[in-house]
Amino acid sequence: MTTIASPVPGRPWRLWRSPYLWLATVHLLGDSVVVLTSGVLALVAVCVALLGWPLAYIGIPLTRAAAKVVYALAKWERARARITRGQEVLPLVPPEPSGRRIADARRAITDPGLWRQFLYYVLLLPAATFWLLLIVVAWSVPPVLITLPFFFSKFAARQAQFGPFVVDTGHEAMAAALVGVLLLFFVSPVLMRTASMLDGHLARIYLGGDETGALTERVSRLVTSRQQVVDSAEAERRRMERDLHDGAQQRLVSLAMTLGRAKNRLGDTDPGVRALIEDAHSEALQAIAEIRDLTRGLHPPILTDRGLDAAISAVAARSPVPVRVSVDVEPRPSLTIESIAYFVVTEALTNVAKHAAAARAEVTITRIGDVLRVEVTDDGRGGAQPDGGTGLQGLADRVAGVDGRLSLTSPAGGPTVLTAEVPCT
Repeated sequence: MTTIASPVPGRPWRLWRSPYLWLATVHLLGDSVVVLTSGVLALVAVCVALLGWPLAYIGIPLTRAAAKVVYALAKWERARARITRGQEVLPLVPPEPSGRRIADARRAITDPGLWRQFLYYVLLLPAATFWLLLIVVAWSVPPVLITLPFFFSKFAARQAQFGPFVVDTGHEAMAAALVGVLLLFFVSPVLMRTASMLDGHLARIYLGGDETGALTERVSRLVTSRQQVVDSAEAERRRMERDLHDGAQQRLVSLAMTLGRAKNRLGDTDPGVRALIEDAHSEALQAIAEIRDLTRGLHPPILTDRGLDAAISAVAARSPVPVRVSVDVEPRPSLTIESIAYFVVTEALTNVAKHAAAARAEVTITRIGDVLRVEVTDDGRGGAQPDGGTGLQGLADRVAGVDGRLSLTSPAGGPTVLTAEVPCT
């Protein structure tokens, strides 16, 4: 975004402590040099482009070169404003080249940004002239007034005239010196600050890009990058699920089978060793069950292969509470959105089984346009709270990560309705 036109402090007693007061003065002095260098160069470039436009083989490259020159000069001017005034001006973006020489030349010569930047140098000519006169008056008149008493102490018969004002006595010289001090410490810095602000507004209007468009583009980039992060996290979960399923789980299954064969071969010859093998076999089976539950919680293969209907039905079949499932999601959303919907349902059904004391539950998943709606209802005792340690806050954060919304209705005595709406785009 574009900063304020001048960071020079507004309070007079703080002006002299700010380095931007002198940097602003240097910038305003530099405007005259810019007009005589960059301004003349921009004028020559545009005139050459206009004069050479009718000549096909010469005018086309001249036009494109002139546009590049003007944009380069404007870039340097924005850098000068950033260095001397602390002002960030959004750059204007030239038209994207299409690869067709005539079309690119036509777009360059009709580019509004090109003419806006050229107009900046045209308007800078009278502005720089005025800034130069203002600087001369602001920083030369006060010192002259301050030194008047020394002038009269040495040349008593002389007099000094400032326009309609004539100073010919020592008392008048002392009064003029006092006025000079006030001008030097209060009026001149304020004049420089005001001139710097006006010069900054001129640069922002004619050299700056559209802030609304830039913010819109930034929001779009942030949304895209966030979606990439979410997709990357889901892909990492699926990779972990595959590694656990194909690696550690298979090794534990092999270990359990080996322990089972060892137990059968040992028979009853050594009851102590047989008991140890039976304990190890039981622990291996329990570890296999825990890994299966873990991989099922990370990202079940059935969700990838067959979609939400089959995955939710499998969850409902394992639930100790009878669950009725209704899924209508055509067309099928992305794997990221399916994963979020799946985890909302599994967490909700886990809470129903642990806390709700419900006799039945119902899961309804529908897609309406670009919104996937997940609703989990139970006839339990109600009174559920998002901050009650049931994982609902984590679900809300996960749904919000894709611009979704999670709502909970759970009056005392039930029923409890958990609703998640997730965009599918």
